[in-house]
Amino acid sequence: MSQQCLQILGLCFAVTVAWCCPYGWIKHGPACYHLGPEEESWFDGMKMCQIHGSVLASVENQEEHNFIVSLMRNTHKSIVWLGGSDWNVEGSFVWEPYGDQITYTNFSPGEPNDYKNSEDCLLIDGSSHKNSTFTWDDRNCQDSHFYVCKQMDDITGNLIG
Repeated sequence: MSQQCLQILGLCFAVTVAWCCPYGWIKHGPACYHLGPEEESWFDGMKMCQIHGSVLASVENQEEHNFIVSLMRNTHKSIVWLGGSDWNVEGSFVWEPYGDQITYTNFSPGEPNDYKNSEDCLLIDGSSHKNSTFTWDDRNCQDSHFYVCKQMDDITGNLIG
C-alpha cells in the first residue's frame, strides 16, 4: 500500500475515533451527552461534568432541547440541571463556565422569577409541578437534581473541558 493511502486510512481512523462518544454517553449532532446518575447541587453537577471533560449542557435551539427532553423521558428523570446561571448579574443568564450569552430559551410562564432572591441556576422541569411541560426554570443552586453533561467533539474545534 502506498504511503499516501496509509495516511488517508490513518486520518479516517482518527476522525472515526474522535467522533465516538465515551461509554455511557449519547451522540447527538456535534456533541455527546450524559445524564448524571445521582442528584447533585448545580455546582457539584458542574464539577462531575468537568471530571469527564465536559460541562453542564447548554441548549442552543428547540431541537437540542427536544433531544435532552427525550433523554430525560427515557431515563425517567423529570428535572435536570443545565449549564445556565445568572449568579453574576441577576436576570442575565449565561452558559457557564465560559459566560456565553443565552440566545435560545424555553422558560415556563412566569420564569425566571428569582424566588426569594435565591434562584440563580437553570434547569429543565418536567415534573408534575410544571404540568410535565419540560420547560426551563431558575432554582436555588444548592438544590439537588440530576444533571446533564455536554461534551463537544474536537473535530469541529469545539472541545470542552
